[in-house]
Formats: sequence, structure tokens, C-alpha cells
Amino acid sequence: MWPFVISNGRRHDSRRRRLDVSPLEDRCLLSVALSETPTGLPYVGTPVVLSATSGGHGHTPVYQFRVGRPGGPLQVVSDFSRSNSFTWDPMQEGTYVIQVVVKGSYTAARSETATSTYTAHSRVTGNTAVVSPMANPLVALYSAPPSSGTSMYVQFAALSSNPAWQDTSPEAIVPGESTNFIVAGMLPDTTYLMRDVVDNGTVSAPLEFTTGSLPGNMKFPSFTVVQPPGAGTNLSQGVIFHAGLDTSTVDTVATNLAGQIVWYYDPVANHFSGYAPNIEPGGSVMMLGGSPVGNTASWDTLRQVDLAGNTLRQTNIHAVNAQLAARHLPPILSFSHEVKLLPNGDTAVMAETQKVAEFRGKSTVFVGNMVLVLDPNFQVSWAWNSFHWLSTHQIGTVQGTPKNWLHGNAVSWSPEDDNLIVSLRTPSLVLKIDYANGTGNGHILWKLGEHGNFQAIASSPNPWFSGQHDVRYINNNTLLVFDDGNNRRQTDPTANSRGQEWILNEQNMTATLLVNAHLGNYSPYLGSVELLSNGNLAFTSGGLGTPTDQAGQSIEVLPDGTRIYALQMNQYEYRSYFESTLYSASLLD
Repeated sequence: MWPFVISNGRRHDSRRRRLDVSPLEDRCLLSVALSETPTGLPYVGTPVVLSATSGGHGHTPVYQFRVGRPGGPLQVVSDFSRSNSFTWDPMQEGTYVIQVVVKGSYTAARSETATSTYTAHSRVTGNTAVVSPMANPLVALYSAPPSSGTSMYVQFAALSSNPAWQDTSPEAIVPGESTNFIVAGMLPDTTYLMRDVVDNGTVSAPLEFTTGSLPGNMKFPSFTVVQPPGAGTNLSQGVIFHAGLDTSTVDTVATNLAGQIVWYYDPVANHFSGYAPNIEPGGSVMMLGGSPVGNTASWDTLRQVDLAGNTLRQTNIHAVNAQLAARHLPPILSFSHEVKLLPNGDTAVMAETQKVAEFRGKSTVFVGNMVLVLDPNFQVSWAWNSFHWLSTHQIGTVQGTPKNWLHGNAVSWSPEDDNLIVSLRTPSLVLKIDYANGTGNGHILWKLGEHGNFQAIASSPNPWFSGQHDVRYINNNTLLVFDDGNNRRQTDPTANSRGQEWILNEQNMTATLLVNAHLGNYSPYLGSVELLSNGNLAFTSGGLGTPTDQAGQSIEVLPDGTRIYALQMNQYEYRSYFESTLYSASLLD
């Protein structure tokens, strides 16, 4: 027998309520206990700790947790790991099915499953919305009463006589139930107005909410406006999402254009250090973290979180390696550099893998890359292994060693043909690989770069990028590239990093350099690229300064490459993105 225990994560009370206990099979019995909340009900937005213990599965069992609605599919929220607990936060009222699966090891064939139910209750008691504080002092929970519409969103603005409203993403209205929103993107110690807007045109009376202070026991990065907004600056995208790389601080934050913090991810409260390569549409964040593996960009856990910091789903390299073994593929060493949602609903993540090959007459360990595509349950659905398609006889010039053979650092979607673009820093190449929305065999369709398949059409004498970061399409035939410029810097000590826009003609195999913005500084590593809504471009020079005096800059340029804004972060910055709100990211950002 083994019990499966659910407890309220915010308060442990000696009073317990015993819920339904039902045998699922001869050797498996499920029991559930809930901590009482102060009012005796578990509310929406109250973290719940799901815990399990088992017998008969050896000394190191692994556990998987799933959550869903009765009669519907169950979502894997935490894939198999040694941890026997998971903190889950129901954000919609109603009854949920909670399921745990246990087995003796990651590769064990035999498993046991236990299932029970949990009900989250509405915070609304009448016909008026309720605003509740959350653990993060800059985040609120807005709960709207039942409505006759089909969807709604929340508007929020700092208290003033002429509020500048910002919108959350819309949520579907469940008939007869409250609709709940995480509201984020607010300054500390500031009073805000909040109201809900229904698709039938109904707008509620605004409610007031005052944010708290930034915690004094945590170290936050500082920001300096290096170049204030100028003529042409896109003020409509006035929220900047920053992915820092200093895990001794709060390194995942958002600011306004003045450098004031309006949101952060709390690594202490959530017991998760790492970094966040991407913010996703609707207000969630993809993170790589957990335990570091090798260099600072490589970790053992992939996690998607909401703006309150709650984990929506997670997996780890051990669970993934069990799936790769079943596909007769080599294991990965770590998740590294990239994780993002794809337009088909799956998730692309870059990982490191290794192979022994001959190098200068000796058997040598090479570290290469795999691109993994995970389905909505974070199960491997497609994989690309660099060792299958590239030769280890080729070593690039940017830190070119077998242990840094490719240094893949970005994966993006090709909207014209549903293939994938992969950036390889060491050989200074961008590859298009045959993904074909999950049906492709992974062969390399072309290589872009000095030693690639395209002829450069450019006025610059040195058009090609080197040591590049964060390559992505902005339409069917146009790529943005952050050119760190390592090769140019070797021959010209005054050379700076560049933000580039390339138009590709795959029929004639030409690449036209449309924008070649000199960013005014040299970032030997890191960086990101983005197209803004008004046609401006944004780039991150993320590796400025020295290891003891680190900095990164978020830079906006006009379509002709003229720099018109720059904000500096006092740590290395992996990427940064300009957004209208924390909910407005695009799948092509």
C-alpha cells in the first residue's frame, strides 16, 4: 500500500479532512488529506503540495504527476523524477483529477497509478470581482464573478485621473463559474485600478490594488538608461523582459523603459535557479534551471512557469533520456541555451550530447547538440542529432575545441515551410533542418554563413556574422541575426557587434544584407534579436564588460540601423525582449 497526500502549500493546520479513499488495485491504495484554509475551503490560487510515498518500488522510485478535469485529458505537470512532491496552483475553480504514477526507475516497465479528486473554490461570494495578493508582491489575482459572455480580459492601470490601461490575455468564461487572472507588470508600492472587460461589451467598475515592496532580503539587478528614448522609439512596447545570467541575484525580471522593475521571478520561493530564454504568448516563461551541468547555460531541468511563478509543467534530462533510449537515440548531458513554444503547440529545446571520435590521431570526446521537440506533456516527439548530419572533422574558429564543437544557441520556426532554423556559434553557421511540422527526417536543407550555401549581396566588406546568437525569422524569407562579431574582432580590435537583417532567396541561393546596424559596443558572447511592431528592430548586446564587471544592453534601432534607445543591466544578459505587456509576446518573438 502507498498513500498519496495533498496538502495546502501556504498553511499546515492540525485539522484534517479525510476525503474519499478507494482501492485502485490489489497493491495500490490512495488516501488524501487536505490542510484546512482559514475559512475551511481551498480557494483558487492557493498552492497545493502533491506528495506521494510508495512501497515495493525499490530504494529510488520515480514519480510523475498529472492534473486534469474529470472526463478530460490529464496534463503531465511534472514528469518522472526522484522528487515525490510537486506544488500545483489551480487557477480556475472546479473539480480536478489528480493522478500520480510511480515506478522503480526511469526505464522500469512496471508502474502503478493512483487517482483522486480535488476541488478549488471560488474567491467570489457575490456579484463583485475580488482582487487578492499573491506571494510575489508585484502580482495580483483578479477573480471575476460569473458572466453571460464567452470570454473576458482584465485591464489594469496605475491610479490616476487618466489611466493608461494595459490588457491581460483573454480567458474563456465557464458558465456559472468565476474567471481568474494573474495580473502582472506593475511597479512596486503603487496603487492600481483593475477592471474586467467581457466580450459582450460589459466593463466592470474598477477596483483598487496596491502592490508591495521588492523584498529586502533578495538582490535585484540595477538598470541604467544609457540612451533615453528618442524620435521614433516604439513607446508602445515599453516593457522589457530581461533574461539575466547571474544566479546569485534575481536574474529574470521585467522593467519599463526607465529601468524600473515591474515583475520578477522569485528563485528562492520557487526553489529554482536558472535563466529564462523566452517569454511566451499569454504570459508564461520558459526556463532552464535546477542543477547546473557543465557551463552556466546548461541545466538539468526544463520548466514553464506562469507570471505568479507557479510551475505549469516541467521535465528533466533523466526522464527525457529514458524516452530517447526507447527511440534508440543517445542520451543528453543537459538542456542548453534554448527552449521555446512552437506554433504547432509543441516545445523545442536544445540539448547537449556527446560522441567519441578521432581528433588529431586520438579518440576524443566531442560535445555536440540535439534539437528535441516535446509534445504538450513534455514527451519527446521528434529529435535531431548533430552527429548524424555534421562531420567532427570541421572545427569552427569561435572557441573551436571538441568540447565546444558546435555550441548551438538558438532554434526558431520557419513559417513558410514549418522547418526549423538552428544557430551554431562555433562554426558561425545557421542551418535550416527538415522538421516539416514533425514529419521531416532532419536532413540539412541549407547552411547560411561565410562557409555556407548562400552568396552574400551586401555593401559591407565583411558581411558575414560570426559567433552569432538568437537567429529567427520575422517573415517567410527574412532572418534577424545578432552578430557578436568574434572573427572580425580578431583582425580589427575596434570592431563592434552588429544587428543584422538578411533577406534570403532560396531559389537563387542569395542572401541580401538589408540592415547591418553597428550597435556601439562589442559583445563577444550572448545576444538576441527582435522585430518591433512599428518596424524598428531590437537587439541585446548581452556580454559587455568583464567577468567581474558584467553588463548587458537592450538596444532599439530604426529600420536604417540608427540606435535610438539603450538600457543597461548590471549583469550578463542572455536575451531581452521589448513587449507591450507581459502577455503580448509572439511565437516569432
